[in-house]
Amino acid sequence: MSNLVALLFGAAIVLFYSYNRFNRVTYEGGRQMERLVDLLSPDKLRARRIVMHAYTFYALILLLIYFFLCAYAELLPLLGGPDLAVGASKLPVPSAEAPAAVIAGFAPGNDTAIPWTLSSVVGPATVRDFDIGIDASVSLAIALIMVGLAPTFPLLGNFEDWMRGAAHRLAGIPTHVIGASEDLRRRDLKLRGKEAAISAPAVDATAVKQQHLLIPLSSWERLKHYQAAAKEQVNEREDFRLDLELIFAVSAWILDRKLKLANGPVRERFQQLEEELRKRRDQLIVELDDRSGFGLSAAKNIVTAAGYGTRDANLGERKRATWERLASDADNLADDFCFLLALYVEHGIIIASSDEDAAHQQFIAKKKLDAFLGGLLHPHSAAGSHKSHATMASLWALGVVFFVGLFWGVVPGRFEDELVWDAPTSVYSRTLSCIFYAFNNYCIPIIVTLALRDAGMQSRRWHNIRKTHWTKWLPQVVLVLVASWTVATLFVMGLQLWKTGFDTGWAASGKSLGVILQYSFEYNAPTVFRGASLALIVAFLLDAWSAQARTLSLKPPLLSSLLWATGSAVVMAVFGGITRYAAAWAAMPSTTQSLTDIHRGLIFYSMVFSALIGFSVVFCITAALLNLHSGSERRPGAKTSRPAAPDPTPAE
Repeated sequence: MSNLVALLFGAAIVLFYSYNRFNRVTYEGGRQMERLVDLLSPDKLRARRIVMHAYTFYALILLLIYFFLCAYAELLPLLGGPDLAVGASKLPVPSAEAPAAVIAGFAPGNDTAIPWTLSSVVGPATVRDFDIGIDASVSLAIALIMVGLAPTFPLLGNFEDWMRGAAHRLAGIPTHVIGASEDLRRRDLKLRGKEAAISAPAVDATAVKQQHLLIPLSSWERLKHYQAAAKEQVNEREDFRLDLELIFAVSAWILDRKLKLANGPVRERFQQLEEELRKRRDQLIVELDDRSGFGLSAAKNIVTAAGYGTRDANLGERKRATWERLASDADNLADDFCFLLALYVEHGIIIASSDEDAAHQQFIAKKKLDAFLGGLLHPHSAAGSHKSHATMASLWALGVVFFVGLFWGVVPGRFEDELVWDAPTSVYSRTLSCIFYAFNNYCIPIIVTLALRDAGMQSRRWHNIRKTHWTKWLPQVVLVLVASWTVATLFVMGLQLWKTGFDTGWAASGKSLGVILQYSFEYNAPTVFRGASLALIVAFLLDAWSAQARTLSLKPPLLSSLLWATGSAVVMAVFGGITRYAAAWAAMPSTTQSLTDIHRGLIFYSMVFSALIGFSVVFCITAALLNLHSGSERRPGAKTSRPAAPDPTPAE
């Protein structure tokens, strides 16, 4: 038991330090990221929900590596790591009399095998203390190696860096916000209009009225003065003007907090970034005031502006170079202000404005900002952009699979045991076995598939299965199917290999190890295919929802859920029967010519269990989707006066 506690404690160490490692910068950007990389950790570059998706993927991979290295510590020297010289230093070997019995599930002649579990040959009279076969020192040493508290080795470090970078890319860190800020830089804030024409404001009673769009009078005066002073000094005068307008407007609205924003606690995380931008803005204004002579008399300004070139050509060239440098600084600062806006939209700090109880100038300023941000504030109404619903679907799948496994272990599983053993086993062991089996074979493929789909949607590379031509989505479906099936199969086979060694001893040759892997693959690979098939059904359902399929707009809504769930149950029953048939042949000796009645009964139970899983998962996910929006918002052909905006709730 102490070894098990040490293994779990090591896993806790890996999880405790994994977030700090995940939050290390892996990306290299241009000038913009060089200016901001010290102020923005990876978890600040996407909404918390998306960051947690990527971190979960990264942490699960680290845990799998940790358990693998603990189980097969003898491989560490081959990978360039230390030789711990303790623990499971040999590979598993099956019994010499029955090598074909080293498989998962029911096999004729294997009286000790338990259906649904990763079981292998165990003598019925064997009595021993509970132990996992991994020394406590191995677990703790590998945990410390993985988190960097003990000397690590290059291969592990390089792989961890690659996995961290892959997790960041899956979450769109930092590419999503950079792309959004670049889109903003190509737009015009359009401050110059009837209500915001840059003119010399009066200093009389109309001064208050002249403070258009919540921008101070001094800023409007500076804009006009800078534009006049830089007229012959800056090559891109129009770009310079647009940069300054953006800087002064966003400074007043965001940095000076003249616009009411949402999600205050999250905004506090970016206080350091705001302070840095405020310092750079103030420094730029001081230099522009000094170079343009802002605050001096108009006559002196005109003489100064015209005098440098006639008095001293070299001085004029230096002045022009100074103006170009200031224009470059203004361009960089405007880039970073756009980056700040994109970040605040991503984190739900800037939300779509409501027309209720807004002061006139605040209303106009917010409308200007909303128009500038455009599709960033309404991502779900933009063309080709939809929510992936990966978190919701994953949670529903996990919960439903758990409860279906629990139900099957308590009630139908009893009759299945009687079919095989002529007597039911313990309800507790049977229930745990059912839940463990269902998680391995169904939840893992669903999680992998939804993660790949979510990553594809984040990078805009996912082709909607419901809308696009089959020549586009078929390669994508094959890739996702193979990936989810492979990951789940490797996971199940790894557990089976470990349990075989734990039950039979740790002294295998290369030949016997090949026999173990062969039989384990032949039995488990078809079974895992059921989960991969269900994962594709869920992905197709989510794509159909994004495409506003008519089958999801039937009335009453319960009819849509029943239609999709029934279709899924039929498909899963077929795959359940086929895969159980293939697994049955893999489990039988080569001399057997036909299936027995027990095998036929197990095929029937497999079909029922697969159909129940498919019906329950798809029914619950469909019902959850239909509950997200009203029928008028989601039904195809429904007409609205304007695109539906997302609810102004803080980012998850």
